[in-house]
Amino acid sequence: MFSLFRSELYQIRKNLAVKILFLFVIITSVFLGIQEASDSYDAEYKEIGRDYINYGGGRLLSDMSDGALATLLASLMAGWIVSQSFENRTIQEAVSYGRSRTKIYLAKIIMYFAVSIFTCLAMWTAGSIFVFIKNGIGTQKITGNLCQWDYLFGMVFAGSLAYLSIFAICAVIAITTQKTSITMGICIIGITLGFTIITKALPESLSGMLNYTPVGLSGQVLKLDVSWNDIIKTSLTSIAWIIGISTAGLLKFQKTELK
Repeated sequence: MFSLFRSELYQIRKNLAVKILFLFVIITSVFLGIQEASDSYDAEYKEIGRDYINYGGGRLLSDMSDGALATLLASLMAGWIVSQSFENRTIQEAVSYGRSRTKIYLAKIIMYFAVSIFTCLAMWTAGSIFVFIKNGIGTQKITGNLCQWDYLFGMVFAGSLAYLSIFAICAVIAITTQKTSITMGICIIGITLGFTIITKALPESLSGMLNYTPVGLSGQVLKLDVSWNDIIKTSLTSIAWIIGISTAGLLKFQKTELK
């Protein structure tokens, strides 16, 4: 298993597209973070009633709430890390050498999860660090419970797990299509559009159910008044979804004919 992880890490280091995307995300986030730490943005956000973004806790919350961007990054990673391995025949070769399909799958998915969430965390942190430095974490009146470091770390942890439940769907799509471009297209358009349709199509009486699915899990913790009950419940529910979706992907991979 360790040799498979080393192989995955080697492939990531050699993947130019992943490295370029990571650098682009960091540079863009730093640039935007410097901009939004300026006095002009302080006044603008206060004027529209979103002055919590002028503080580190609120800014991190705002960045993490952009689910479309996080899904976009995960979709690209699913194509480059998972599907591309089928196109490059690295997975086929590993299977032909007698490697366990379960171990191959776990190494690939864990590395995909790690790279995707690390890129998102780097993006969120790079975008908010200058606001943290300038104005601090915030106060109870402005940033609610996110003025406390333990709640802030709890929100980031649970929110990351909630996003991983969506990333798991991208991984299963990548395993199913085995094509980089198709994977990216389905994940970027299909998941984003699908979630929007589901959210709007469900009757109001059933909309609360979405809070227990990958569609609405992140919203349960990405808020100023987040509680430990929210953090624990969202974390456990997210883990259950990650395991369930990933297991479905493993069963699919076990039966997939490798050409």
